Amino acid sequence: MHIRTRPFPIFALTLMTITAIQSGCGQSEAPKNKGIEDGGSVGFVPDTRPVPEANWVDATVPRGTPIKVSLIDTLTSQTSHKGDVFRALVTEAIIIDGTVTVPSGSNIRGIVSDVVLAETDSKGHGGMLALDFNRIDTPTGATAPLKARLTELGPRKSSAVLAAGAVPGTVEAGTPGREAVLRSNTTMTLVLEEPLRIKVKQ
Repeated sequence: MHIRTRPFPIFALTLMTITAIQSGCGQSEAPKNKGIEDGGSVGFVPDTRPVPEANWVDATVPRGTPIKVSLIDTLTSQTSHKGDVFRALVTEAIIIDGTVTVPSGSNIRGIVSDVVLAETDSKGHGGMLALDFNRIDTPTGATAPLKARLTELGPRKSSAVLAAGAVPGTVEAGTPGREAVLRSNTTMTLVLEEPLRIKVKQ
C-alpha cells in the first residue's frame, strides 16, 4: 500500500512556531507578588529599634581661658546701634583634659552695649563701641550662655583700638574725630570672665 502524504504548508508551520513561542513566554513570567497584591509587606523589613541617643557629657572651661575668634559682622560707631547683635567665629579649638570642649567653627554671639559717635571736630574724640559677648553655639549642637570680654585686637586693618581706661571690651577709633570701625574678619582674643559650662558630645 502506498501512503501518500500531503506536504504541510510552510506558512502554517511558521504560524504555529510563533504561537508556541508566545505561549511559552507567557508561561515563563514570574508570578506576581501575592503579598503586594494583598497589601502585605514583602522583602525589606525596616529596623524599628530606637536610635541610640548621643552621649552628652558636662564640661567646664575655666575662667580666664582665652578664645581666639574672627568677627563675622562689620561694626562701626556710625552705623551700629545699642542692642545690635553680632557674631564671631571661633578659630582655634579649646581642649580641656584631652577633650575638645569648644570646637573650631563655633559661633559666639555678642551685643553692642553702647555706641558713641565721633565728634566732628578733628580734635574731638573718636567714635566708640562697647561690646559684650554672651552666648556660644557649637557645630555639634550645644549652646550655652557665656560671659567674655575683648582683650586684644589682631593685625586686621580696622579703624579701631582697645580703649585705654574705658569699660572693658570697649574699642575706639585710632584717630581723633573718626568713627570706630571693626571690619568683618577682624581677629580678636576674648577672655572668659566666668567659667563656661557646656555640653560635649562623645
